[in-house]
Amino acid sequence: MNWFDKCAKVPWQPPNAVFKYVWPVLYILYGILIVLQLNGGKILYALLLGLVLNLIWVPVYIWNTQLALIILSAMIGTALYTAYLLYYDNVLQWILFLPYITWLFFAWSLNAYLSVKC
Repeated sequence: MNWFDKCAKVPWQPPNAVFKYVWPVLYILYGILIVLQLNGGKILYALLLGLVLNLIWVPVYIWNTQLALIILSAMIGTALYTAYLLYYDNVLQWILFLPYITWLFFAWSLNAYLSVKC
């Protein structure tokens, strides 16, 4: 990510160490939700779609921040739909999903800033 080092840093970006702790926690919570939804249905498919988008976002972000922002926006839309389904299915699972949604909005703000500035 040589281009990243040349960009102006996002003023509200946390230290890099935060990312290496936040993402594993979010993936663990996400994995727990997938396991809890293994009986199938809309929630499982929405979670899996969100996971696929998340995995696609990483290499795309390194290559093109504007395209990554579009994918991240799709991730947020998918996450909001998933949260809607979880809320009416199991409020505890919905609560487990909230940190992921919160982080997606924060990540979107970082990605948007870099899309404009770099």
